[in-house]
Amino acid sequence: MKIKDVRRSVQSYRATRAAGDAPNMGPVARMRGTGLPKQGRRQKRDESSRGKRGRDYRKRLVRMWSVILCGVALVILAAVFLLWLGPKMQADGGRAGQVSTEPIQEVRVVSRFDSPSEDEALAFVKQALSVREPGKIAGFFRPGAATPQEVVDFLTRMESVDGVIERYTWLSSMDANRLSIDGVLVGFKGLEKPIPRLALLTPDETGRWRIDFDAFARVVKPSWKDLFEKNAALAQVRVYVAKDSYYNGAFKDDKEWICHRMVSPDTEDVLLGYCKVGSRQAAALNWMFSKQEKVARATLEIRRVEGAEPHQFEILKVVAEDWVAGEVPFEESFNDFK
Repeated sequence: MKIKDVRRSVQSYRATRAAGDAPNMGPVARMRGTGLPKQGRRQKRDESSRGKRGRDYRKRLVRMWSVILCGVALVILAAVFLLWLGPKMQADGGRAGQVSTEPIQEVRVVSRFDSPSEDEALAFVKQALSVREPGKIAGFFRPGAATPQEVVDFLTRMESVDGVIERYTWLSSMDANRLSIDGVLVGFKGLEKPIPRLALLTPDETGRWRIDFDAFARVVKPSWKDLFEKNAALAQVRVYVAKDSYYNGAFKDDKEWICHRMVSPDTEDVLLGYCKVGSRQAAALNWMFSKQEKVARATLEIRRVEGAEPHQFEILKVVAEDWVAGEVPFEESFNDFK
């Protein structure tokens, strides 16, 4: 090999070009989007943005419907109950106020004993309502004046009266009447208008939680039949109470009396209860309504008054803020202001 040949093989190549030729840039990698018109690239980005917005919208829509369906499921039971309660609390001629669907605002009572958990409360109530042996009643119920056999008889005929139990709904704390109370709503099906019952659990001195039978059975003394057909002069009733404005007969003076409408799931009759203006009964009931409620549960002692209409009664005593009666009447916390 000649020296000139070696020199030529290692000599760098240098391209020459004539004046006016375009410069040679060598190989250039193609970049994404190059070669497309600007309008086409912008359209591609717009379509991508619209697709992302569409996906986000669909996700929000799914979440929204999930929340709505959950909410509907929670209020179905309450709606069924209000279908029964609403018309009964409406006064003839539009006198009564509308039924409130807002939950009752309760104040938690300080207790020495921990409340049962949701699972514990539901399991306890299910087991209690299945008891058919008088000897086991005391372990699940505060029977009040009822005998264990009377409690068993009530539970046995409950299905024929209320229908088949469909659901148990935990209500958590429902403290009232200066008592620690936890609630479970028992819903029924199979009848035209099934009315739920309230299993209200309270602790005894040892911390054992049991169902208040009188509240669950909505015990009235004497019976509604005796009150209306036999014209019993005095009664203790568990009712829903709302303000009313019907003044007539023995209660015609609205400066002396305050009118209330009272109904119960166990009778079609509507009662009118009156308490003296400035009385502790009026103060106790006003306190219940002050919790932004137009309808309240109460246990009341009522009596007939001479010259009153058949469904008019004087409210003698506010026994309990709810349907669980304590050792001291609820009205004892209030004073007369005459």
